[in-house]
Amino acid sequence: MLDFIFFHETPMKKFQTYLDSEKIPYENDTEFQASIEETGFTVSISDEYELDVIDKVEEYYDQMMELNEALISTEEGEEEIKNAGITVNLSDGTTVLADVDPNLIYKLSEALKPQEILQLVNAIADAVENPDKRPLCKR
Repeated sequence: MLDFIFFHETPMKKFQTYLDSEKIPYENDTEFQASIEETGFTVSISDEYELDVIDKVEEYYDQMMELNEALISTEEGEEEIKNAGITVNLSDGTTVLADVDPNLIYKLSEALKPQEILQLVNAIADAVENPDKRPLCKR
């Protein structure tokens, strides 16, 4: 089994929704949850999936961990909320990390899936790198 640990319920639920959409069964290990911390949650899946499926799940989990950190930082009322980041893929093949307010990422994640957020960000980056002044109806 592969265990995915969360410290906030919102990213855990989003992760479970993702697993449901991919038709990947999961378990919540309440015994393990009790052992990690009062606020910890775990979601476990079989480790017998193809490597590409596990890679996709782990990529989504990484995105949820960013949300997890942003939510915890906000709720703990830190004086300085840590920045979260969104990966931006540039046309020359480099990848950069754009600093984004965690509250904005949280609001975006309420309406969009992480892949949709990345699609939006990459479309903006492409438009900046390759400006096309024609109207949309002419493209």
